[in-house]
Amino acid sequence: MKWGIIGTRGYAAKSAAPGVEASTRGELVAVLGRDPDRTKEFAREHGIQVAVTGLDEFLATPGLDAVWIVSPTFLHHPQGMAALKAGKHVLLEKPLATTAAEAWELVETAKETGVVLATGYQGRYVPGHQAMKKLIADDAIGDVTAARSYYGVHREGPPPEWRQHRTEARWGALADIGTHHLDLLRMLLGEVVDAHGLTGHQLGFETDDVAAAALRFDSGVLATLTATVNVWKMATRVEVHGTKGALVALDTNPAGAGTVTLITEDGERDVTGERPASVWAAEVDAIEAAAAGDDVGYATGEDGARNIEILERIG
Repeated sequence: MKWGIIGTRGYAAKSAAPGVEASTRGELVAVLGRDPDRTKEFAREHGIQVAVTGLDEFLATPGLDAVWIVSPTFLHHPQGMAALKAGKHVLLEKPLATTAAEAWELVETAKETGVVLATGYQGRYVPGHQAMKKLIADDAIGDVTAARSYYGVHREGPPPEWRQHRTEARWGALADIGTHHLDLLRMLLGEVVDAHGLTGHQLGFETDDVAAAALRFDSGVLATLTATVNVWKMATRVEVHGTKGALVALDTNPAGAGTVTLITEDGERDVTGERPASVWAAEVDAIEAAAAGDDVGYATGEDGARNIEILERIG
């Protein structure tokens, strides 16, 4: 499949473009950016043929099959709708939109046009996380009763201007990093039926920089989630506790690093699995397989929309 990327900085340069390049199925053929010079430079860096600043021209790229949208949150809905209506498969970074209503509109449009809409939750493609899901299903830790997660990041400076404003980003740490663990907990434990949260503005921006939430799952499991971008260094932790044992994931951020340990009466066992060269490449391959009609697991548009519904309840 031939891919195009909307966005040229930050995540687009560090993760998205290298992810397509490292995939076994994808080819990067087009890029859309706001700054003409930077867009052309990005294209040269990644050997991309088409580098444009107009959305219509970008979507008209010959042979373009799929679009990876890595733009600021307030652009996700209009750009996503345009790509879906143009018949392109879409990988849309989280959060899918700034409201659940807009997110579900994207989901319905994808259904109407018969294309794949995926949400950018790379944590689903980490082998250690997939091992956790299988072990829970196989009763390795018994009946799950409680879980907790923590995602902390140290920011060297203020976030990009658009991330500081509720009208453009709506959320800060909650949608930037917290939503990754929300999605992971849903992948492991099922659907959230109740959510309550608190948010803080310790750095003085309109958007939150710290958030904490209590979650109830349809199985009866209770969980907590904490996300912050105002700590001394990056660290992540996810614990799932049951009647016969526990699973602990340390620093398994969406890049796929860290370790996963199964803890039972028999002792501790490393279940991390082989780390992929790129979880973003694994994501691209999964989405392409889904577009080809294969029965594969991936973070769907429905997942993205449901997560926004929960974010709206938290903060």
